[in-house]
This record gives sequence, C-alpha cells and structure tokens, in this order.
Amino acid sequence: MARITRVLAAVIAIGFGLITLAGLLVGEGLGFLSAFVDGLRVRDLAGLFLQLVVITAAVTVLIGVVNLLLVHLRRVRQRACGWVYSTVLLAAAVAVLAATVLERAGVLTGDPPLTRLLLEDVQVSVESALAGLLLFALVYGAVRATRSQRFSGWALLFTLALLIALAGALPLPELAPLAEARSWLLAVPVSAGARGILLGIALATLVAGVRVLIGQDRSYRE
Repeated sequence: MARITRVLAAVIAIGFGLITLAGLLVGEGLGFLSAFVDGLRVRDLAGLFLQLVVITAAVTVLIGVVNLLLVHLRRVRQRACGWVYSTVLLAAAVAVLAATVLERAGVLTGDPPLTRLLLEDVQVSVESALAGLLLFALVYGAVRATRSQRFSGWALLFTLALLIALAGALPLPELAPLAEARSWLLAVPVSAGARGILLGIALATLVAGVRVLIGQDRSYRE
C-alpha cells in the first residue's frame, strides 16, 4: 500500500509539472504540439495550476503571519523576555490591519492614503536605518580581519574595496579618483556578483524542477 501511495504521488506531481511546462512553453505555429495543447486546453490548465500555487503561497504567508502574532501574544501574556517589543509589534500589526480594512471600506480617506504614509515614511525609514548599520558591520569585519593572525590576500582585498567604497562616497573634490573607482566597483564586480547569484538561484530552481519531473526528487511525499 505504501509503495502504491508513493508511485501515485510521483505520477500526480510529474503529471501536473508536465502539464504546466507544456502550457508555458508550447506556443503557436508548432504544428501537432500546438494543436494538441489547444485541443486539451493545456494553457488554461497551466494558468489554473499557477493560480492555485499563488493562492497556496498567499495562504502560507498568512499562516506564518498569524503564527508570528500568536507567538508574540503568548510572550506578552507570560511576560517573557522582550515582551515590551512584542507589545509594540502587536500594536503596530493591529493598527496597520485596521487602517487597511478601513481604507478598503471607504471609511478612512486621505490623500495620500495612511497605509502609503506608513509604508514610505515609517517602514522605508526603518529599513534604511537598518541598511546603514551594515556599514558598521563591514568596518568591524575589516578591523577584525586586519588584526587576525591569518590575514590573507583576500582579507586585504576586502579591506581595500571597503576603503575605496567608503572614501569614494564622500562628497570631496580631492577624492574624485576614488569616486570613479567606487563607481567601477559597483558597475562591474558587484553587478557581476549579483547576476551570478541570480543565475545560481535560477539554475538551482531549474535543477529542482527537472528532478521532480523525472522522479528523482520526491520530497513532496513528506
């Protein structure tokens, strides 16, 4: 019975994957393939499957948010360590949720909307402040690297790149060459590294999908 269940789960997963793949890849003008896809309405099925995936992901996020609120609510009730911060988080979540509901109902009006102000003036400011702390983390890392007994060429390269990036950001005419070097670092090595990471993510996703389609990865059974 367990073997039949495993085989059935694999068949369902592979079948759904092939239908979605055919609906997304097979276009017009491919002869028999296009006629087959159009006749079985594979594109409509693929769109339906993608909508189900989006809905499932949204429900998953909602469950995660509810779980987060319950965890902080329990912490406030038990007066655990950090319960004051949990209270602030719960109050902010309830306030934003209430403002969104009132705006959608037309009760709370304003130009610009309150939720947009909260997003642009509060959340973006907090994210910018947290991003600014990254500077201190990088400087601290460079200092520790220079004091380490295992100081290597990579640590020296990291320290030099950090110094060029920091000095080039200063609005001083004397540091114009460093500003140009900083622009080159951002445009070439940093951009290339970011694209490499994105390509790696894309390839990993592709490999995971292919493993599911050929039945090698069966983690969906768990």
